[in-house]
Amino acid sequence: MRRLRAAILMLLYAASASPACAHAQAIPLSIPETVRVCPGAFPTDLTQLDCRYTPKQRTLDFVTGSVTDQAGLSAVVYGLGAQIIQSPSEWKRTWYGYGQRVGVRYTQTVGKGAAQYITGLILDDDPRFLAYNNDPGVIRRRQQAVARLPAGDTTLDRMTHDGWQRFGHAWYDVITVRRSTRSGDGRRIPAFSRFAGEFAGAYAGYPWYPGPENKFPQVGERAAGAFGTAVLSSFWTEYHTEVTGVLGAILHRNQPNKAGGNP
Repeated sequence: MRRLRAAILMLLYAASASPACAHAQAIPLSIPETVRVCPGAFPTDLTQLDCRYTPKQRTLDFVTGSVTDQAGLSAVVYGLGAQIIQSPSEWKRTWYGYGQRVGVRYTQTVGKGAAQYITGLILDDDPRFLAYNNDPGVIRRRQQAVARLPAGDTTLDRMTHDGWQRFGHAWYDVITVRRSTRSGDGRRIPAFSRFAGEFAGAYAGYPWYPGPENKFPQVGERAAGAFGTAVLSSFWTEYHTEVTGVLGAILHRNQPNKAGGNP
């Protein structure tokens, strides 16, 4: 009887001590995955962790930019500009001539997009433009520079004077592309897909243009003009904040004072 009572007391003590032991145990914490801003993603979209330029995204960009809505709008607008200056001169300023101009520009857009799509798919590149401050390579170099600073040194003035760096980066982002990687900081390679697209787009108009426009110098001019649009896109990506800020300030200054005072 005494042994039974001792066994019961030991069981009760163990049962009462178990919750205390459970509360005293360290709870393992899982380290969350590093949150990054992906190239081409909205700057505040912190939910996108996979920065690869997937075949699905590449196909979607090709269809929307080179086949459907954006391609059609671009052909209509640029065709209208060519209609006004009557380029090429062999096509008159008629509805037929305007149709020719729209048709040739749409064909060039499709040819450019198809060549860039196929080449980029083979090389698995990421041709999306990036601003200097959002470039993973630039961010990594800055972090390394901070790590090398002496203890207590918080002056980073030499890293803030990046006017020429931004200008050079806008050009660098035109002639190079990144390898598509999960982290978004793939190795830079020459922009073969972009170059292939520009020349394919220039030659895609060969069946449309009159004979004098189908010589190599004219084709080269069309390729250079198409490359110029890529340059403008890169510089817009880099400086659009400043440009919109200046335009907003100008428009705000020119608005009349609603209270009836001086603007």
